[in-house]
Amino acid sequence: YIARRANIEDGCTGHFWESRFKSQALLDERALLTCMAYVDLNPIRAAMCKTPEQSDYTSIQERIKDQNTRLISFGNVENGLPFSLSGYLDLVDYSGRAVLETKRGYIPENLPPILDRLNLEPGTWLEELKGFKSVGFSAVGTVDQLKQFCKKVGKKFAAAHRLKPVLE
Repeated sequence: YIARRANIEDGCTGHFWESRFKSQALLDERALLTCMAYVDLNPIRAAMCKTPEQSDYTSIQERIKDQNTRLISFGNVENGLPFSLSGYLDLVDYSGRAVLETKRGYIPENLPPILDRLNLEPGTWLEELKGFKSVGFSAVGTVDQLKQFCKKVGKKFAAAHRLKPVLE
């Protein structure tokens, strides 16, 4: 009933969310970081704000306010992600400065780095972030992880975003 009424009010048809939101498996911490940064940069990309610290109602703003917030991992929650808060802030700040043709907003190049702006000491992934989308993929990970995921869920293939292997 609510979906039909909302469609009448909005002059549209179809599912209430118009298939906008999808679920996708994040198969490792790197995929989790990519997704986190993608989501944390949404207000900047939509030109709603210029910096992560100005982005209301986001996880990154909450992490900035409470600098003891840990980045939680899949495996051992006790240890968290092998990433410090300052490292994550650097990663988001660096990624947010990239000007993307398909997005209106970005972090201005003339601003000092986020760690300088917040007076924090600092304690091949930009392409992955550009290619990451919250819609359309059912899984995100390396080729081997994607193969294991397909086997686990009983599919021969999945709409996926392939992460490049980490160079050591």
